Amino acid sequence: MNDRDSRKHGRLALTLCLGGLVLAVAIGMVARLLHHHADMPAYLIFLGFQIAAFVLGMVSRQDALGRTAAIASGILAVGSAVFLI
Repeated sequence: MNDRDSRKHGRLALTLCLGGLVLAVAIGMVARLLHHHADMPAYLIFLGFQIAAFVLGMVSRQDALGRTAAIASGILAVGSAVFLI
């Protein structure tokens, strides 16, 4: 993979990592405001985004954004699984 593709994939991985976090929190907050329980769907969306960000971050680990996304998504996914148990 060339440097340009690695940079684009790294940026996408970091966007997925942070976007998944914001989307899951937004789903949880809106569901609570509407008196619904959407904890597990929000968590599954969060986990899916984090897994995708981790894989894409590992593919583009030559770029700083790719390494950052892989580390951040790994910490968030493992940390959330620890708090879920």
